[in-house]
Amino acid sequence: MPLNSLFGSGANRVIRVSLLVAALAAGGVWGTQWLQFRAAHVYENDARISADMIAIASRVDGWVVERAAAQGDHVKAGDILVRIDGRDAKLKLEALQARIAEIKAEQNTVAAEAEMIVSQTRHRTNAQKHRLQASRVAVQAAEKQVLLHRSERRRIRALAHQRIVSQTRLEKTEVDYNDAEEHLRLARAEGNANASLLAEARAAGAEAGVLRSRIQQLRAEERRVQAQLEQQRLDIGDRNITSPISGVVDTTFVDKGEFVRPGQRMMLIHDPDKIYISANIRETDLRDVAVGAAVKISVDAFPGRKLQGVLTKIGDAATSQFALLPNPNPSGNFTKVTQRIPITIAIGQIDGRLRPGMMVEIDIVIPGREPEPSS
Repeated sequence: MPLNSLFGSGANRVIRVSLLVAALAAGGVWGTQWLQFRAAHVYENDARISADMIAIASRVDGWVVERAAAQGDHVKAGDILVRIDGRDAKLKLEALQARIAEIKAEQNTVAAEAEMIVSQTRHRTNAQKHRLQASRVAVQAAEKQVLLHRSERRRIRALAHQRIVSQTRLEKTEVDYNDAEEHLRLARAEGNANASLLAEARAAGAEAGVLRSRIQQLRAEERRVQAQLEQQRLDIGDRNITSPISGVVDTTFVDKGEFVRPGQRMMLIHDPDKIYISANIRETDLRDVAVGAAVKISVDAFPGRKLQGVLTKIGDAATSQFALLPNPNPSGNFTKVTQRIPITIAIGQIDGRLRPGMMVEIDIVIPGREPEPSS
């Protein structure tokens, strides 16, 4: 088409050319500003408010008898969230306490028996020592009597052989000597018996050692049952599930009357004052981004309101490395795709109105790249 037909002629042509020139100039200015903005900013519109969600789970199994918090409730650290039926656990605790009392009573009984045996052994040993000493003295006296009567018998026999003493006197001397030897044998037998009784009394003291060993066994048994008792107390305590933080309940997974297993999640909570923004930026934008950079934030839920944040963390691996089905392209067919790197941005709460999952747009300011304001 001829230019004359496009722009017309005369004054109209001048006006149209002027408008075209003005439009091109405006486009050039806008394009220059856009390029300057892109060079000084990293923009991402797919970002979300996040929080550290804490999954509240049970360490024991049982029936839920109370759910003290519902979705949206604000709770304080230590508040009870869920109660699990603990009747069986309390009965087991009482049984263990009774067993410990039984063991202690048996310890006291065995200790008393051991003490009694020690006392009896001491008295019997002392008594037998005295009897044995008396027996030894009696044996010594009997031996002297035997020697005396033996000498007398020898003398009387000599006199009887000379017919100086009568036969009756000789017979009496023989009888006395025999009686002395018999008394000596009895004294020695009694001494041996007392020595045996002393050994028996001392051996009876070994029974006290056996009882002391039994006491040690009972103490070990008590420690074992005590450990079971403490474990049962933990089990009872775990049936009152409390909040580890002050926060808000995001969702619940159980209701009163349900049966829960160990490790089963029952609810999610988070601290509304500890929120942050999670985003994934292109790897090509990462070269100029550094921790500490200022971030301009727009929340979709509050249009027109601008917030400020600070870049606090840059991920060490691309998001593709954590995909459930990574694509290593084993066939050799390669399509290059720009990867995304996760980042974290600190942001302050606004009267509890910023909630996890809200969509936001972020504008990371690259230091030294923003144009100087025109004077």
